[in-house]
Amino acid sequence: MSAYPHLLEKVAGYMEASIPERVEFTRSDRWIAYPVAKDVLDDLDQIITYPTIQRPPCRLIVGRGDNGKTAVLRQFHSRHPILLREDGTTNAPVVIIGMPATPDLSQLWSEILESCAVTHRRSDTASSKYAQVLAILRYLKARVLAIDEFNNVVNARKGAADVLAGIRKLSNDLNLSIVAAGTEAAINALSFDAQMRSRFKPLALARWQYDRSYRGFLNTYEKLLPLAKPSELASEQLAPLIFKAGGVAIGGTVYLIKEAAVMAIRSGEERITAEIVLKAEERLKQNYQGVVAAT
Repeated sequence: MSAYPHLLEKVAGYMEASIPERVEFTRSDRWIAYPVAKDVLDDLDQIITYPTIQRPPCRLIVGRGDNGKTAVLRQFHSRHPILLREDGTTNAPVVIIGMPATPDLSQLWSEILESCAVTHRRSDTASSKYAQVLAILRYLKARVLAIDEFNNVVNARKGAADVLAGIRKLSNDLNLSIVAAGTEAAINALSFDAQMRSRFKPLALARWQYDRSYRGFLNTYEKLLPLAKPSELASEQLAPLIFKAGGVAIGGTVYLIKEAAVMAIRSGEERITAEIVLKAEERLKQNYQGVVAAT
């Protein structure tokens, strides 16, 4: 029997590592399939096997900042990795990019080409880049273009309609599904192109509630923290405290837990206590206040 039954086997192995190594592991990103995210991913997975049709299905994942949208897109991408075919060619079902901060078509096409490791000159014309985009996505047999930070389309202002029209043309030319993710502003972005808006089915990543699902998330996350003693994060003592300190976005909770776990490792406490949660919350507040004061 493991000396650390409260941990997953692969995590228990880190208990023999040095403190810096345990801290690094604690701060690394990890995926937990909580119910809402699992439902979204199950929906996205169906797109990959959807038959080729004139108007391919598109999705818009909407959620507040730091609520797991990027993690969902990356998990979707990792579930459909690049494959080497028997003839030596490559198949990439999902290509993922981030929408540029102030996008135009030239920048958008460059993002796709760079994601596909295609050498090009950023100074090339948008039409020249588009021809390259068509060629590489056809070669890769891409089924889905995943676009993070889709809300940035609104920053294009008068050019927003052109950006959306370009994405729509790409979808039409390749029978390509678009999976976009962004804040509520992403919904506003689609208002610049009524045809594009009609193609998207919205999928909400709702803010967290203090409920069984949240406590289940805490219980699962605890198994991924290289601490010698169980913390019982989902207990009636700690769970409400973590929810209050972490806020309704999943990113806030994860950031708080990571900080608290690092403090538990470095202090030798080897478990997250109520006192450590409060200290971690205070440290995070001080960090934000320091940034505000400096600016």
